[in-house]
Amino acid sequence: MAKNNLPIFLLSFLLASALCFGDENPAMRGKREIKGWCVASTAAPSDQLQSFLDYGCSEFDCSPIQPGGACFTPGDILAHASWILDKFYKVGAFCKDGLGFITEINPSHDGCQFP
Repeated sequence: MAKNNLPIFLLSFLLASALCFGDENPAMRGKREIKGWCVASTAAPSDQLQSFLDYGCSEFDCSPIQPGGACFTPGDILAHASWILDKFYKVGAFCKDGLGFITEINPSHDGCQFP
């Protein structure tokens, strides 16, 4: 007597399709459009923003938020932290909990272009 393998085949096909084409597939990360911008929260502690800014500038080129850069604003840690938070968001698709939040309003201004 022959077994009917159609249900098993269909289940396997659906599972493979979900893994290959689903949003949570690690191979698909970075392949989709990132919407919005990650900006610093005014409620975030300044020392934590500064620590993240220091870390971020060890990972990325921060010349836009350094003296002479298009996004440099003396003494404005929120603006600088927003720029580096958005850089991480665009590259890794995460906005650091407790420090930033996603906005649909483009924070770019004057000659300062956010990542």
